[in-house]
Amino acid sequence: MAAVLLTAGLAMPQAVQDRLAPANANEARLNRLQPPAQVMDIIGLKAGMAVAEIGAGGGRYVVHLADRVGPEGKVYAEDIDADALKRCADRCRRGGFENVATIVGDLADPKLPSGALDLIFIISSYHHFGDPVALMSKAREALKTGGRAAIAEWIPPANGRGEGTTPEAMKAQMEKAGFRLEHIDRTFDADRMLIYLFRQRRS
Repeated sequence: MAAVLLTAGLAMPQAVQDRLAPANANEARLNRLQPPAQVMDIIGLKAGMAVAEIGAGGGRYVVHLADRVGPEGKVYAEDIDADALKRCADRCRRGGFENVATIVGDLADPKLPSGALDLIFIISSYHHFGDPVALMSKAREALKTGGRAAIAEWIPPANGRGEGTTPEAMKAQMEKAGFRLEHIDRTFDADRMLIYLFRQRRS
């Protein structure tokens, strides 16, 4: 009996690793550049929290968020691309993540549940927002009192050839949306990525 339990115990990490495995070579490359566990430590994501990822796509980060918050937590995967969210939902179902809900938002409203979230998370997507102030103003309504937003975003290259948002633009836009900047983490500065940590601005 003891041997069976030990074998089962040893098998569990491999099963978890499989369901967190990157779906393709590009995901593997991005996960090497911005390791999900390290990013989640930086943004302060803990077990039992309710988090939404805006621009979740096919779920590259969603599975890691779901694993971190655990069965007592909740993950809302939001995107305007319904097909990508279907892939995300299928991926979570295969991985056994029952704490994930997908939400098809629109360009100015992520349609997140009001007052439900501890954290809003965005990675590599902010620069695609057509009207970030409008979108994040609506997103802020989904936060609990004291809730936070964490945005991992590219710094535009000096030659202008590439995507991203300047720190100045990020701060100004998020302030207009009702947030105040608390900290900028530069762990991935060499990869041209900053992680901005915001909190709701008190009225």
